[in-house]
Amino acid sequence: MMAAPALVAATDDRILERTDFQTRLEALLAAGLPAVLVRNRRARTAAGLLELLIEVRERCRRHRAELWVGDRADLALVARADGVQLPSAGLSIPGARAAAPGLRIGRSVHAVGEAVAATLMGVDHLLVGTLYETPAHADHEIAGPGLLTAIRRATAEARAPIPPLLAIGGLTPERVEEAVGAGANGVVAIRAVWDVDPPARGVERFLEALARSGIDPLRSL
Repeated sequence: MMAAPALVAATDDRILERTDFQTRLEALLAAGLPAVLVRNRRARTAAGLLELLIEVRERCRRHRAELWVGDRADLALVARADGVQLPSAGLSIPGARAAAPGLRIGRSVHAVGEAVAATLMGVDHLLVGTLYETPAHADHEIAGPGLLTAIRRATAEARAPIPPLLAIGGLTPERVEEAVGAGANGVVAIRAVWDVDPPARGVERFLEALARSGIDPLRSL
């Protein structure tokens, strides 16, 4: 099981369509961002997404950061990314391992049963959410940080090694301490990093909050 970065900046279509996306990404990476998760629904075609991933990979390499690709194990391999993040109803973990050997395999989960099943299949990390209210998922049920605690308890009862748990959904620097206290090993941020000016400040505030919570935010580098 791989160690996971403690801070991940995830994209959505809105972010990928920003004209200043690459400029902001460079600023986030220069500020010490350990990992980027590129998620695409409709913003890019497969060819366009691959072109973008190659550009992002080069920026990540220069800053010793990881690149994860949402859902598309095939594009993650071609782009020489570090990992693939599987949605809860996406490719199976064994299937992803067969299709993309050597890549970090993550699974996004929204319930205890999903988390335990993924853990038993040998996932490298879990994205656990949606923990807090967020405009991006206004129609999603809010699980609250207690979901992290419940996953840890159920996984221990299943006698399975607990993979790193990364909290996602409405995360801000002010909520880091609560998420870590509930069982998170790290956090995934979207608006709280991409929409901050200057961009580096969002990363810096998360890194400071993680350090105050007893987590080394750069431990996986």
